[in-house]
Amino acid sequence: MNGSSEELLLSLSPSSTLLVLLRALYRLFLDYGVLWPDGSERAFVFHKDQLVALIERGQSEVLVRDLPRLADEGLIRPVGPEEEDEEVQALLVERRGARVLPLVEAAAPWEPKFPDWWEAPLPFAMCARNQMRINRTAALMFGADLERLSVAELPEKDEFIVDLEGREEPCFLAFRRLEPDIFILEDCTGDLMEAQDISWWAGLGRAWVASIEKEGRTWRREEDALPEGFAGQAWPCEWDGRFLGWLCVEGPAAAVASAVSDGGEPDAPPPIPRKKPRARRSPPKREDEVLKAIGPQTMGLLAPGRGLDELEEGSGPSGEGQPAARRAGERSRGRTS
Repeated sequence: MNGSSEELLLSLSPSSTLLVLLRALYRLFLDYGVLWPDGSERAFVFHKDQLVALIERGQSEVLVRDLPRLADEGLIRPVGPEEEDEEVQALLVERRGARVLPLVEAAAPWEPKFPDWWEAPLPFAMCARNQMRINRTAALMFGADLERLSVAELPEKDEFIVDLEGREEPCFLAFRRLEPDIFILEDCTGDLMEAQDISWWAGLGRAWVASIEKEGRTWRREEDALPEGFAGQAWPCEWDGRFLGWLCVEGPAAAVASAVSDGGEPDAPPPIPRKKPRARRSPPKREDEVLKAIGPQTMGLLAPGRGLDELEEGSGPSGEGQPAARRAGERSRGRTS
């Protein structure tokens, strides 16, 4: 059998549609198909011509697992394997994939073939022909009623979790595929319950933060220590003894002031005061504007050749009653004229 045929067989399952199944029968040059309904001790055998008739009636998107239901409605009649030749080949649709077997063998009662390591001290489960078989270790660990699980309802995945309902204590089992029909089982109740607990607290935290934001208050997360001078409310966050940081909440000052004026305790301390932004500097003035701003008297102080000693001498009472700044200004004008 070529690679494309092997891929085709692996792609088939009870979740395939009747149209996909009919195409597979034609590609594999087979006339018969076999399906083991969930919980049934008898195989459901059908001919591809019956699928053609169903598709012509608009049943092309019906799933393979629904063939017994169509039989109850009178739309299809199962074919007995005793009516056909023993050498006729048929397509056996299993829970995961399909196989080509003699029709008599595919429709015969299921006799599971366990591997040599089946009774190893590990919990194993075999899911085939819509039936489940567990080894002795699995029965001791999880109970023999585990075989009552509906194999048809199990996910068609390599790993999945099953909730064992109807027990006094919660019980969740993880199925991990080892072979096409064999899984190893693991009790993941503790991990799953812890994950659900974490999810609940996470949802509670998100709802609380959303209510804080609706009140107009701001919040932030601090990893290590609270910032210096923080005046808001802060809650330490821990999980299983591990410190995760602080939830810091600041509230509007108006809400705090109203709470204090009413004689009650404020719901939240006032927020940390923030520095006002610096005013933008005006652009530098032109030279002529600077000269007008300082005035002519001040310009006299800046005249060349004058020092602080001369200015101090001119400021005394000995002069003709003119301050040194004025006299310096006059000399400056005399030079320019």
